[in-house]
Amino acid sequence: MRLPNLRLFLPALLLAGCSSAPPPPVVTPAPPPTQPPTEAPRLTEVLPDPVRPQIHALKADPGELAQRFVEDYQKQALYSGQHAATLARQYQFRENRWSTQQDRLMMIFDNSQGDTGFVAWSLSPTATATSLRVNDSRIGQRFALILRPARLCFAINAAQAPSWGTGRWNYDPQRPGSFECNGLTNSSAFKPGTRLPALLGAYFSEGDAVLMFDSRGQRDEIAGVLAQLFPYLTFSPR
Repeated sequence: MRLPNLRLFLPALLLAGCSSAPPPPVVTPAPPPTQPPTEAPRLTEVLPDPVRPQIHALKADPGELAQRFVEDYQKQALYSGQHAATLARQYQFRENRWSTQQDRLMMIFDNSQGDTGFVAWSLSPTATATSLRVNDSRIGQRFALILRPARLCFAINAAQAPSWGTGRWNYDPQRPGSFECNGLTNSSAFKPGTRLPALLGAYFSEGDAVLMFDSRGQRDEIAGVLAQLFPYLTFSPR
């Protein structure tokens, strides 16, 4: 039996193999675009909270009141400034100076280098102190005193203490001091992201000084300091 001549069929087989369609390419689907994590909505509740000013002596020592105030202020977590901490740690109380109408107060401090610092209060004789409890999903539970109308400033590195005359405080013209204020410039009093004082909603108005506390006890302690410094200050709710 004659075998077929494979040399005749081999070219045809090779051509047939070359003419067959290549397999389709494998396409890997692109992963879906990643979505940024959804931020939970911020929940805030602001409620009146009765205040009980803590008064420890019928006649308070001015130096003790001043020191207690700056030490407590610098401990609170939400303030952005550093001057209260500097006064508490590096300065010592010297004296209080009042305006003629007793509605403005300078708590005068000195340090070992001969610099002067002070806490400047401006509090109207008709001022009120509104006490609040704040429950917020970002900053937790806090307690507030809103002083209205009021202004509070901390100053360090002044050449000398201001003196009262012609209806205003007179500062050293060359070195009046470096100031941090709470009231009228509230946007700089608190850390970014807290949304304070706007977080307090209708309870806050421009011209208020807002004091924020980490606990109710701290708030009531400083309310006692303010009640002794400014006997005309009206607290609510009681």
